[in-house]
Amino acid sequence: MKRGMRVSRPWLSLVLTVLAIPAALAPARAAAAAAGDDAIDDPKLARRLGSRVTWGTTADTPAPRATTPAPVSATAPGGSARAGASRAPAVEVGVAATAASLAPAPSGQAAPEGRTATFGLAYRRFSFVQVGAAAAGAAAGVAASEPFDSLALDFYPISRTVRFGLSTQYGWQSGRFNSRDGDYFIAQSLSLGVQRPGEVFTPFAEAFAGAGYLRRFQFDRTIPTAYWQFGFDLGANLFVAEHGYVSLALGYLRPVNGFAKMQSFTSVYVDTWSLKLGFGI
Repeated sequence: MKRGMRVSRPWLSLVLTVLAIPAALAPARAAAAAAGDDAIDDPKLARRLGSRVTWGTTADTPAPRATTPAPVSATAPGGSARAGASRAPAVEVGVAATAASLAPAPSGQAAPEGRTATFGLAYRRFSFVQVGAAAAGAAAGVAASEPFDSLALDFYPISRTVRFGLSTQYGWQSGRFNSRDGDYFIAQSLSLGVQRPGEVFTPFAEAFAGAGYLRRFQFDRTIPTAYWQFGFDLGANLFVAEHGYVSLALGYLRPVNGFAKMQSFTSVYVDTWSLKLGFGI
């Protein structure tokens, strides 16, 4: 060997050792890459391999759940998965409450009650008989018809599926409201019926009976007589406002007039239909 190329043995051994370090560390690098950064326990080896290991965070961070990840809240863009998971129960509760409100009521639970009448003012028209006057062209003993108009103030202290009512009525001979020779009556009635409460439409059926005073005007003088009635109505209340309604009913009515005649008590009556219109709350 030439003089200029001569290398001492100690330096040659050092150079070979340095060149052999990468080859010796290659299996360790491959094992670290396969096992991940968390498999490296030696900080010195981590620095040599260039691994980016954040010490102390692996043990603090819980392992991901096998179920579907919780959604991140839409109101916090860029939020972490932990923030989304914390809001998930509130979202689930809100969805459950909405579904419960829209679901039909169970069979054992009562449905919400509808609206029913409490107070009302009603107008009724019906045909009565005129005592002492015969109908034109009718057989003997048949009294002439006498139409009546009446106003009633109705109050229902019980008004659910079953309704109980009180009705104060004032009626007058049709066309003679302010006339001195017209007939009129004042009566008090009780009613008992059933109804089906609804949000807008509440049909009902009820029976009623009552009694009062009837003034008859005959032979230029006033004759006080008794008055009583009974019948039934079929109708419905239509709620046109939050607390207001209009009412229509078709009914059967038997008004009876009792009076003294020749030291005896007698009565006249008629079977008739009536139409009742009203409004109230």
